[in-house]
Amino acid sequence: MSNKKSSILIIISGVGLAVIGLLSLIFIDKGDIISRLSGLVFALGFGFIGGGLGSLYKINRIEKIPGKSKQMEIEYKDERNELIRDKANAKAGEISNWFVLLIAYICIVMGYPTWLIFLVLGVFILKYILWIVLINKYNKVL
Repeated sequence: MSNKKSSILIIISGVGLAVIGLLSLIFIDKGDIISRLSGLVFALGFGFIGGGLGSLYKINRIEKIPGKSKQMEIEYKDERNELIRDKANAKAGEISNWFVLLIAYICIVMGYPTWLIFLVLGVFILKYILWIVLINKYNKVL
């Protein structure tokens, strides 16, 4: 039941963000940064609404099938499924990391500002620093 409540709260906050973004687009002077922020808030609100509605739909579908919720919880906590999820997350992280590096090279070739290139490369390096820190942490814990 708490999942339903959190989904409804996400939808309500999305409506609030969308209304705030729309009102600021209409009534606030069209400054460059302000109009971008207003559009971002408006889009973020609709993203929250869509995510909340999708979550509510999924919850309602699961509730219609007796025992499905309990079965899904058992499968989610299964060690094999946890291992599969962890392996998939690791592989997706590696692939994403190489895309970040590719974006940095594209920025270099296209002549983007140096600060942007260093920011993208910083994200690339930060991933490896976090990787080392987490390996050390998990070696002590596990």
